[in-house]
Amino acid sequence: MRPVNKGTDLGEIKPYENAQQPLIERLGEYCSYCERWIASGIHVEHKKPKNEYPETKFSWNNFLLACGNCNSGKGHGQLNLDDYVWPDSDNTLLAFSYDSQGRVLPNKIHAEPINRKIEKTWLALGLNKHPDRQINGQQVPTNKDKRWLHRQQAWQNAAKRKSQLAAFDTEERRAEIVEMATQRGFWSVWMTVFRDDADMRHRLIEAFPGTSRNCFDGQFQPISRPGGQI
Repeated sequence: MRPVNKGTDLGEIKPYENAQQPLIERLGEYCSYCERWIASGIHVEHKKPKNEYPETKFSWNNFLLACGNCNSGKGHGQLNLDDYVWPDSDNTLLAFSYDSQGRVLPNKIHAEPINRKIEKTWLALGLNKHPDRQINGQQVPTNKDKRWLHRQQAWQNAAKRKSQLAAFDTEERRAEIVEMATQRGFWSVWMTVFRDDADMRHRLIEAFPGTSRNCFDGQFQPISRPGGQI
């Protein structure tokens, strides 16, 4: 999950739907949770559900962007933000791992209280949906939920470009890879495939709007976010 910085607090925005454009300008047209690029119909997501928490219904600090699957998967009800990890306050790249089959998995390398929060986030957002239920906690997605398949396709594309780059490495080819990544989304997949290429990681961090720079060290490897839980 890409860690993001939404920039200056814009206070209250009424109606909250008007927050869509500044969010897109600052973060790009990507779901803040599953990371896929959304051509149209991207939602202004309330971290704390607006019906249960009307006091934060119009608050910029409560907004992210979400696709229909992630938005509906999170659902409604009482919610304590501290029980989860969030892309605008934590380094969520450290929270999950990605594989070639389109899976998102909790990255259980942290203290146990943080691991529980990561798993709770994984379940709440439906990031555990995958047709191959080899991992505890995974669930079969509906026919309309293609997030796992799109992640798998992104991995295949990224792996192919990495192989081509190894055979013929040019500035133009590197720029083309980044352009493809921004057009298709799934930043974390591309970052994982190019984990050993500091230049490509740097380019991907810079190319996706709103990626939080303070979540990475000088070699563009993820580090704990200042002020975050991870």
